[in-house]
Amino acid sequence: MPKKRVKKSIRKKAVQKNKDIAIPIIALILNILILPGLGSIIGGKTHEGIWQITLAVIGFILSFVLIGIPLLIAVWIWGLVTGIKLIKEAQ
Repeated sequence: MPKKRVKKSIRKKAVQKNKDIAIPIIALILNILILPGLGSIIGGKTHEGIWQITLAVIGFILSFVLIGIPLLIAVWIWGLVTGIKLIKEAQ
């Protein structure tokens, strides 16, 4: 009887670990593909995510006069770094 309990406990821990790493991976994908900051908010870094979204919108608006392109690139890199940090924290 104790062996089954141990196996169930190990299985539960493995499933929980997979769930814990899934959210940061989704957050990284959202930061890369959709909008920098969106994944950060989903990953739990709300304050940082709001700043990233705000700067991305400002950079998008300013990109019509070319000055916003470096800002967009910087915010995208910041979102990437935040997503990678979330993954490392989950491990």
